[in-house]
Amino acid sequence: MKKFLTWLSLGLVFFACVYGAISMAALPRTMEATIPAYELQQNPNANMESSQSPSGAADAIVRENLSETHAINDVTSIVFDFRGYDTMGEAFILITAVAGSTVILYSMNKKEDDAE
Repeated sequence: MKKFLTWLSLGLVFFACVYGAISMAALPRTMEATIPAYELQQNPNANMESSQSPSGAADAIVRENLSETHAINDVTSIVFDFRGYDTMGEAFILITAVAGSTVILYSMNKKEDDAE
């Protein structure tokens, strides 16, 4: 029965992650790029009003980020709007690792109890 519950819980977590990924893919995009990424990579200062800024690419991202995402914080908007899939993937890997470690440690503990 415990083995069934373990597989059931892992299956539920997997299907919840798949459902979340499909739901996120259906959402409208939060930002349409107005600066071509390739041009920004080749010349970070090309789209800046002033060439005095040492971090042209970062300034362009910050300047357009808040107006496009309507977020309160730049870091929050980048993590949740632009890197949402990456963050969800990392969470899925963490949950899988914890569940796998729990199953392995439980099975090792059960074998030690049977040996005694």
